Amino acid sequence: MSYIPILYILMLVVFISYVSFVWTKYGVQASISDSYYRLPDKLKFLFTLFCWGFSIPAMIIGSTVLMFLAGSAIAFVGAAAEFKDLFTRPVHVIGAMGGVFLSQLATIFDYHLWPISLIFFCLSGLILLFKKHIPNQTWWIEILAFISICVVLGIEIF
Repeated sequence: MSYIPILYILMLVVFISYVSFVWTKYGVQASISDSYYRLPDKLKFLFTLFCWGFSIPAMIIGSTVLMFLAGSAIAFVGAAAEFKDLFTRPVHVIGAMGGVFLSQLATIFDYHLWPISLIFFCLSGLILLFKKHIPNQTWWIEILAFISICVVLGIEIF
């Protein structure tokens, strides 16, 4: 039995578990990264585990340079969790933005699933366009980005 489906399931469980926990306990945050600051000190490590538990399987499953770089960028987000700190903020922000854009580039150029990226960019654009009516835009765009990675890798392996 191949380990790839197991990694995929692990990646899904990590994503769904962490986001569900944060959403249930603290509500929708300004961004997924903001959840780090809502967690009590003894649980802050969960944010890093979330980032690494999602990104490392994605890098292995993805098996392309762009998806590896996207996963690496997300892993850096977990390593630089304290984005409100002057020194870690650049690493965190570049990692977050890099993870989103590199994953979409992988979707288009490596997996040839451009409709998924088109849907991602259209929905993200609508979220930004209606920001007056949709609070926490970054959270929702990040959720869309994670879901699109899950869908793409799911299509790729199954």
